Amino acid sequence: MSIGTELSLGLVQDTNSHFIADKLAHIGIECNYMHIVRDNVEEISRILNLSLELSDVIIVNGGLGPTDDDVTRQAIARSLGLELVRDESLDAASLKYIRKIKTDEVRERLLRQSYVPKGAISFKPRIGSASGFAINYREKWIFSIPGVPREMSDMLEGNVIPMISEIIGSSEDRNIKKLVLMTTDISETEIEGRIKDLMPEAREQGIRVGITANPGFIKVILVGSDRGGKYIEDMAAKMKDRIGLNVYGFNDTRIGYHLKKVIEQKGRLITISTAESITGGLIGSMITDIDGSSAYYAGGVVAYSNDAKIRILQVDKDLIAKKGAVSSEVCIQMAKSSMKIFGSSYGVAVTGYAGPEGKEVGLVYCAIYGPGDKHSVSERKFIGTREDIKFRTAQYALNQLRIRVLEDE
Repeated sequence: MSIGTELSLGLVQDTNSHFIADKLAHIGIECNYMHIVRDNVEEISRILNLSLELSDVIIVNGGLGPTDDDVTRQAIARSLGLELVRDESLDAASLKYIRKIKTDEVRERLLRQSYVPKGAISFKPRIGSASGFAINYREKWIFSIPGVPREMSDMLEGNVIPMISEIIGSSEDRNIKKLVLMTTDISETEIEGRIKDLMPEAREQGIRVGITANPGFIKVILVGSDRGGKYIEDMAAKMKDRIGLNVYGFNDTRIGYHLKKVIEQKGRLITISTAESITGGLIGSMITDIDGSSAYYAGGVVAYSNDAKIRILQVDKDLIAKKGAVSSEVCIQMAKSSMKIFGSSYGVAVTGYAGPEGKEVGLVYCAIYGPGDKHSVSERKFIGTREDIKFRTAQYALNQLRIRVLEDE
């Protein structure tokens, strides 16, 4: 359960639930339900009571601070019919951020963080001031931890996970293994068609397969519990072979990370440069999101206007007048020029229409220029919002570059 009105209103994304579920999977516990509840005692109590009917372990994050809308302690105590009692061993942590203002009112507000339901096991915070707690209720365990991500992750890994591990003990039967194939420039339907005949074999091995779509990439998720964990890597390899080069890597969603791995595998100096129009610098950003990218990313030019294409990238103005800025011919010249400007091994360029209006919205050209003047250019028609089209273009371009580097001698 993630507590917070900012979450229920969609103002903040609930990343905590996914983090917690992933950590639980490592100790063999599969999360069956995730709830987001606003800061309201009655609603938190209602969902907690529902959770007690559905699950043996409930992890609640958020609503443990000193402000009036931090009501998780009260809600849990009310649901279980328990009173809140002050654990004085928590006072030092609760008051740690008092600075100049030390009024009785401020002190009392901060000390709200020292209260736990009667009979609970208290968790002292190592980060922040909000304490957490665990309580056994009718053979079910409720854990309450802070919602601030750094505080949540520290208490989860430092207190909750070790305690749960001790409660359930170790068993190979609870082993859960996950593996995700990251794909791009391919549809869910096409992926399903390519791996359809492998699905019965996966089921027999105890492996569940799910396909989830996002703008610019699709995840093929394999989950193996019990004996299925032993076969999951072999099954992933079979599916990768079926899907082909549209698979850009495993687990990590960032295509820049997988480009780096391919470059490093070559064992020689390889540098790349970019010339971007439609993506406005997004390709360069996705490359440099990866640590160590300065070793192979020489630089890039964002030539959004025709004037920039002509003056900086030296694209022939007559070619632009004849073919248009969004054309395969112009895109090739952009890629070649980026190589020349930066002295790189490879140049990648994109140009297109991001929309949101016009008949050609989503039309994109991508060119890759490489050693020996070997070059290629491809045309794509992407759908979605302006942001979607830009991201799909960047994903496609980086995967094309990854494939080119992979295939070159």
